[in-house]
Amino acid sequence: MEWEIVPRDEQETLINIDYCEKIINVYTSRKQVGERLKKKIGEPTDKYVSNNKIYAVNYKRNLFDKDVAKFLSKMLLIGAFRDDNGVTNELVEENENNED
Repeated sequence: MEWEIVPRDEQETLINIDYCEKIINVYTSRKQVGERLKKKIGEPTDKYVSNNKIYAVNYKRNLFDKDVAKFLSKMLLIGAFRDDNGVTNELVEENENNED
């Protein structure tokens, strides 16, 4: 399924650890993070869809699951940011899609 273009100022990744229930939730509305999570961890627990496009995903795991440590990888959640005078690949991709 294709991802919806989410403006940069609305993109977020949230990590919630419930110590009582021993559960970790990782929510992201950032396409790049969602794709890296899917590649590294597998299908999300929940996909949030609008107009047949994904705008966010959520992973829910027990703290004792073997893949929980992967959720705390900086490269998986943040990636590599580059400062190209304010122009990013996302903006270029977003502009190219809007020209269609």
